[in-house]
Amino acid sequence: MRKMKLIYFLMASTLVLGACSKTDTPPGGSPIAVTLNPTTKTVNAGDSLSIACTITDQNNLKDVVISEVIGTGSSAQLQSYTISGKSYQFNYVYHVPAVTSGTQIVITFTVDDASNTQTATTTITVGTSVANDFSSYSAVLLGSYNDPSVGSFYGSSNNTVYTVNSASSNQSLIDMVFYFGATNQYTLAAPSDGSFGANSNQINLGIQNWGTRNATSFKTTSLSDFSSITKAADIAAAYSAGSNADTKATQLAAGSIIAFQTAHAKYGLCKIVDESNGNTSGQGQMHIQVVVQN
Repeated sequence: MRKMKLIYFLMASTLVLGACSKTDTPPGGSPIAVTLNPTTKTVNAGDSLSIACTITDQNNLKDVVISEVIGTGSSAQLQSYTISGKSYQFNYVYHVPAVTSGTQIVITFTVDDASNTQTATTTITVGTSVANDFSSYSAVLLGSYNDPSVGSFYGSSNNTVYTVNSASSNQSLIDMVFYFGATNQYTLAAPSDGSFGANSNQINLGIQNWGTRNATSFKTTSLSDFSSITKAADIAAAYSAGSNADTKATQLAAGSIIAFQTAHAKYGLCKIVDESNGNTSGQGQMHIQVVVQN
């Protein structure tokens, strides 16, 4: 009888202990939850993406390891952090390498609490590559309004020089007009600039009768070449850093670089390669080299 009572006591104790025990891992899952934002994103090569990571755990956290897989390549560790407590939040900034447009990059966050691990991923699709978000044009020749051999009107979106006759039928494309003036010397002016009109102190090219007179804005810069321009954002930055904003750029000389913003909100840079034969009869020529946002 005493032996039976002992057996009943042991069985009861087992049931009580079982009822009071607690598992750290939910059935069929991990106690660690990892949330990333964003989980998918298209980002241009050369740009950066901030990934917000939120971690919660039923146990005490230990560390998080961040790794990348580019295309079909192997996994490579980017960073690791020691973490503690039962919750953790941070932002990780990933710099997208210069890889081919369309490449997928998977960023994996692996979280460990010494007993369990959990992962979450962000998939980046590489968009337009750095080399394709702006256009670079070799030197083109412009002539002043009385130069019979070459046009005075320039469209930066298609790198085209227009004569007076062809410009009139392509008004929306004309960003700048070249002329040599007695006071302004070698000049690039927006079609909207007051240089053009029918008054005695203006140049009468019929621009004043156009239905579309694009208001290009010019700024002077301290740049000497385009070597620092690797993406469209660099062109916009050069414009922002420029000075003396106006609808015309005057006293232009070989080697100088002016920044411009078109009426269509595209930023560009124009280098004066050379200038020659300018005179007060409205003759003269100038070669320009251009980089402009697509």
